[in-house]
Amino acid sequence: MTYIPSISKRQCDSCGTDLPDGKLFYHCRTEIIAAKDKTIPDLKHPDKLIAQALFEIAGKDENELLKDVYQEIILQLCPTCRMILLKHIHSMLNLGCKHCADCNPAPAIEKKGKLLKFPSPKDDK
Repeated sequence: MTYIPSISKRQCDSCGTDLPDGKLFYHCRTEIIAAKDKTIPDLKHPDKLIAQALFEIAGKDENELLKDVYQEIILQLCPTCRMILLKHIHSMLNLGCKHCADCNPAPAIEKKGKLLKFPSPKDDK
């Protein structure tokens, strides 16, 4: 089970600022999950492939091995650190920029993800 800090004394996990009751803060949960393409490795010698895999994991701690497959990161953030985190994430996406000539162009392949769309007041009528 994931450790969730006591809310009696909540602090920003990035800068350490107190996050008192009733004040705005952000709960961020991120999953990092290992992925592999559907390419099948050379199966001419499956015993060698299995032996290599066993050799690579021999002596390693179970938790260390699991971190290579799945990690969950939970953060409590103040509004300032939330914006810093968002900037870091956006900088990793290489979306390009319309405002300066130094940025790379946007990638040809669009990233897939979830987008929550809330109805505008016009849509309620």
